[in-house]
Amino acid sequence: MKLAVFDFDGTLLMKDTLPCLGREWVRQKRSKSRYLLAYFSVMPAVLLYKAGFISREKMKNFAFDRFNRIFNKMTRLAIRSFFQEAYPNLKKLFNSKVMDEIKKAREQGFYCVLLSGSYSDLMNIVAGDLGMHRVIAADLAFRDGKFDCKGDTPFIGGESKITLLQKAFAGEDVDWAASRCFADSYTDILVMELVGEAVAVNPDPGLLAHARHRNWRVLSEA
Repeated sequence: MKLAVFDFDGTLLMKDTLPCLGREWVRQKRSKSRYLLAYFSVMPAVLLYKAGFISREKMKNFAFDRFNRIFNKMTRLAIRSFFQEAYPNLKKLFNSKVMDEIKKAREQGFYCVLLSGSYSDLMNIVAGDLGMHRVIAADLAFRDGKFDCKGDTPFIGGESKITLLQKAFAGEDVDWAASRCFADSYTDILVMELVGEAVAVNPDPGLLAHARHRNWRVLSEA
């Protein structure tokens, strides 16, 4: 089995997921108080990141934890309904070159994996639409049928991605040397180094420098 592993934020989706979901929440005319709570909870981390006091990874971890409050006490069905309605507008922001790479990988017999720190319920919609085979993403914690923002909904960052990927395919006959990975961030280096073909998609400066050093393919917007 050869894998084609695709990141979501900044790779398939050309923007960060959370701001896009926030705009969708407003567009769908959902609770303003929930939106404002999430917005003002996230902003301190964004400001610290822009000022250079924390890394992008720490900012995303904090933002993910705080943004989740927007879903508090919602049922899984209600959250999925929000994602379903949001998806057509999110898809407009997909990188067409990455979509072509997904299609090509499927045609070449790769087992396509969507590996993301975003929500598994949303990623399952994406994977189903694009014909991908496996989703590895963040599972929201539910209690008594409703999302509990104080429950265990761990952030999936660079280090945990490789652990989850290897765990998901433990016991499988994976040809890592023949596998591919598409990502945009230096934090994804561990996964990218695991495979034989790594592709940097609109890479951040750290990943771009590493990609040039390793002679990896760089996929940039036209």
